[in-house]
Amino acid sequence: MARTNYRKQVLRSYAFYMLSRMLVLPARTLERMLLELHFDANTILLIMQTRYLRGRHPVKKAGNLHLAWEYAQNPNDHHRFTQMLRVTPESFQFILQLIQDHPIFTTTSHRPQTPVEIQLAVTLFRMGRYGNGASVKDIARTAGISEGAVERFTDRCFEAIHSHHDEFIRPLTEAEKEREKAWIEKNIGCVGWREGWIMYDGTIVVLFQKPGLNGDTYYTRKCNYGLNAQVCLDVFYTFRWT
Repeated sequence: MARTNYRKQVLRSYAFYMLSRMLVLPARTLERMLLELHFDANTILLIMQTRYLRGRHPVKKAGNLHLAWEYAQNPNDHHRFTQMLRVTPESFQFILQLIQDHPIFTTTSHRPQTPVEIQLAVTLFRMGRYGNGASVKDIARTAGISEGAVERFTDRCFEAIHSHHDEFIRPLTEAEKEREKAWIEKNIGCVGWREGWIMYDGTIVVLFQKPGLNGDTYYTRKCNYGLNAQVCLDVFYTFRWT
């Protein structure tokens, strides 16, 4: 079931109150009815325009993502670094050097951005989680930051990484296509597809919960909900429903 945010919950509660009031205490005059409608309209407008319905209060943050930097110092702990961020310290440094000068990490505000290495660490940590552990709130608690920061860090890092797309991914040459087609024919037996779009293998990207819209469509043979990522020879890559 799709989640309902707090604003929608408040609006539904007020709508239920309006309906109950009209049934139990109906307005006896037209003037009274107009006054109630005017009050209800102003109340709904106030709910829609109020940014923080629950008020603002500081949320305690005490993350442990900083342990990754400690693990990176000792080769005996590198497996712990990899367990947290899903890449080795060497791979992390390579990605960091690749993206750290991207304009997305600059700002004209008087408040500087969080260091790029922390934004990248949060993004990689998030990419390595699935199921209940993939919730933005859980990741925010682990990193010691806000939920909004998790989303912003991920968006920035993805944009920076995607800017290097053409440096690492290119169309196959005709000779490379022929080698792949021959390999498919020999090992898979798809002779009839030789001049078609050759697709092979499929990695299921697990979703943390059943989608609210057409959720059963995403149910896979591995008894989870996910998308199937496939590499295609005539296009770079694609996602399709499983």
